[in-house]
Amino acid sequence: MRKLVPIAMLLMAAASPSLAQGPPGTVAPAAGAPAAAFAGRGGTQPAFPQDSLFGPEVADVGAAGSGGSAAQYWLRAEYLLWWTKGSRLPPIVTTGQPGATPLPGALGQADTRILYGDDGGTGRPRSGGRFTGGLWLDCCHTVGVEGSYFFLADRNTRFDAASDATLGSPLIARPFFDVLTGRQNAQLVAFPALAGGTTPLPAGGAGLASGDIHASTYSRFQGADVNAFCCLCTGCNYSVQALAGFRYLQLNEGFDVRESTRVNPALPAGAPFFGGSTIAIADQFDTRNNFYGGQVGLRGEVRRGAFFLAAQAKVALGVTHQTVDILGSTAITPAGGPTVVTPAGFLASGSNSGHYVRDRFSVVPEVGVNAGVQVTDNLRAFVGYNFLYWSSVVRPADQIDVGLSGTQIPTDTRFNPAAGPARPGGPIRDTGYWAQGISFGVELRF
Repeated sequence: MRKLVPIAMLLMAAASPSLAQGPPGTVAPAAGAPAAAFAGRGGTQPAFPQDSLFGPEVADVGAAGSGGSAAQYWLRAEYLLWWTKGSRLPPIVTTGQPGATPLPGALGQADTRILYGDDGGTGRPRSGGRFTGGLWLDCCHTVGVEGSYFFLADRNTRFDAASDATLGSPLIARPFFDVLTGRQNAQLVAFPALAGGTTPLPAGGAGLASGDIHASTYSRFQGADVNAFCCLCTGCNYSVQALAGFRYLQLNEGFDVRESTRVNPALPAGAPFFGGSTIAIADQFDTRNNFYGGQVGLRGEVRRGAFFLAAQAKVALGVTHQTVDILGSTAITPAGGPTVVTPAGFLASGSNSGHYVRDRFSVVPEVGVNAGVQVTDNLRAFVGYNFLYWSSVVRPADQIDVGLSGTQIPTDTRFNPAAGPARPGGPIRDTGYWAQGISFGVELRF
């Protein structure tokens, strides 16, 4: 009989609603509430309030490494405002006072002034964009892949100078170091008078020659990478990941200078004056760099409420395929005669013109940091900073040799390519390159 008492008490407890509410700290589902609302929690709710410090954050964590979200895919778009390493051109165009010095327009003369060149600053920032997409490969969000592409808007510069068509003023010259004489010299594009008046000028005060010169540069920079990554460690408000993949970069640049000189027809015909002739000279330097390499890195993120701070560091090792094209030409059209074209310009002559190709081992490290806010469950906004370095590239300015020999210049009285020396010298010369700047972006997770 004593053994039946506990059994009876248990049956009564099961039948009584007031006794079936479970232990303190748990709540039974209300009448009519769906049972799925308590699935996975043993039919109970947490004892702590919903606005507890950790309650909502723990409930929102989807899976390991998900960064506080159960999203499987993400897309990111960024506006870039970056600066790139400048390239210092040598002095290309000068001016001076005719008759004031023995070699007007030559560097080192008291009255010589540089009109174009000798400037290697970074200049204005360049706008661009970066687009990234990725996905998790497992439901636990521990392994994923991500790819990105970026570009900077093309940078183009231009310089123009021209003299009066009749007077040939102001003086326009192209300076160089004369390796035959061992001193600074200059080729004249426009010249209002000969130094010292050693040659009679045409009547009416007309100059020896009039002319114009035009120079331009361009630069194009873009790249892409694709990486696989895995979580090293993760928590409710942080994650650290390792990555490995492939990186590609491209840098294409060019420098072009063209001049046109109209020699006064009243001057004696033939070298060095080419009386009545029109002389057109063109120099062109183009470089292309393509990097291909493997990449490894680390990235991490820390979250505090709706705010987050993310950082990454990557380094790629590989090969840069470098190409240099140098082309020059001189076209002389005498008065009433046919045009004679010589495949040699001023800075681009027979001694350095050609197509050059080589491969160089290169290192490309990059670091970046982003700070932002979680706007909605699926949308983030952030601002960031990036620095990228490329250890070996070829650039047009580095291929220019201002040490020239008159034997290689078609408009020089000493022109004789076979006589040498072979200056300007040939490439290839390389250097390092960097790009850095800020970004503004948004990220969508779904």
